[in-house]
Amino acid sequence: MPMLMFYRLVVMAELFTAEFMFALRLHKRNLFLLRFLLCMLVGSAFVVVLPLFYNALYTSFVFFMLFLITVPMLKFCCDEDWKNIFFCAIAAYTMQHFAYGVARIFTSLVTEGASPILGMYFEGDMSFETFNLQTVLVGVLYVFAYFLSYTFFWFVFIRKIRHGENFRIKNTGIMAIVGVAIIVDIFLNSIVVYYSTDDDILTVLMNIIYENLCCFFLLYIQFGQLKTGELENELNITQLLLKEKERQYSLSKENIELINLKCHDLRHQIRSIGKDKSLPEEAVMEIEKSITVYDSAVRTDNEVLDTMLTEKSLVCSYNDIALTCVADGHALEFMNAADVYALFGNALDNAIDAVMRLDREKRNISVVVRSVGDMVSINICNQYEGEITLDDDGFPITTKEDRNFHGIGTKSMRNIAEKYNGICSVTLNNGTFILNVLLSGKKTE
Repeated sequence: MPMLMFYRLVVMAELFTAEFMFALRLHKRNLFLLRFLLCMLVGSAFVVVLPLFYNALYTSFVFFMLFLITVPMLKFCCDEDWKNIFFCAIAAYTMQHFAYGVARIFTSLVTEGASPILGMYFEGDMSFETFNLQTVLVGVLYVFAYFLSYTFFWFVFIRKIRHGENFRIKNTGIMAIVGVAIIVDIFLNSIVVYYSTDDDILTVLMNIIYENLCCFFLLYIQFGQLKTGELENELNITQLLLKEKERQYSLSKENIELINLKCHDLRHQIRSIGKDKSLPEEAVMEIEKSITVYDSAVRTDNEVLDTMLTEKSLVCSYNDIALTCVADGHALEFMNAADVYALFGNALDNAIDAVMRLDREKRNISVVVRSVGDMVSINICNQYEGEITLDDDGFPITTKEDRNFHGIGTKSMRNIAEKYNGICSVTLNNGTFILNVLLSGKKTE
């Protein structure tokens, strides 16, 4: 078998291996493994039928064609949008070229600058008669270089892709630039391979290191698009939730005022019935007690906070949760109504959700709002059971399956705190969850 034909098959195997690693994080079609094996056979057949010509331009074109045919094959194996498929294919191609550079470094060090990999580009046949200890060592180093490189990229980049995640790539222009850059880099590498006569090991190593740095930064830029898309998505969801909280505040304010008015009138009517002896006095007192629950508006000198705490106190009363509040609502006058509603709404929703898992005698939530010099301190405490895992920013990691929406409330509270030049943190103390918010009293524009 000609050396170049053998090397083409090796490159195809390297590409398929890299793409398989990405496919592990994607939506797979039925009979995925069978489909993938079929693609490998078709790809190998394609390599065999391509004619052999020994020049830089044609060789670069062949390698580019090998990459192109793997793109629809990846789509055949994975149920993903074309945008996601191209993203993974380009990243896999970049990984393969990076690993190729690492393999050249390893083998060049063994053979003192004359990399045997480059010899595969030229005329010649494989012969087992020429195999020796150095050949075996080069082969082992070559495989080890790819294993090392692919493992590195798995932990640095690929593992960060969530299973079945929509990549949300907004800037397709950057994706196109990355794709063109890696193709140009590979084409220029072929030129160097065919026409370079300098076997100085230092020159060889510097050239490879430069190419690999280009590959790494291209991958870094490419995966940066995933993070940017994720942050943009979170921002959009946060803004939608904030608008929804603002709408809920208006509705809650109207509903609570209406409930209080109706309950106030109803209590007087019941008293009138009681005076007429139409009902026993004990029954009148019991009904009044029940109605008082819905006529117990919280007063903190802040209309928005009053509405939120009254709304949540009704929920707490219904679920046998003791909600205590010591709040200087006047200290929050500098905040927008929607921000106050969203901040306390998210915090109390999380607290109520946590204590609902406890026995009734442990269902306690406390809210404290006070001025501390020029700052405003907000502390919301509740008990909890089980283990709470905090992320790198010190906030709880949601245990709910749909992470695209759950966990956004915590980030919304942090964004609101930062909006007013403040900080938001969480403290876990012997089964007590404490949300601490410290605001400076001024909003960041």
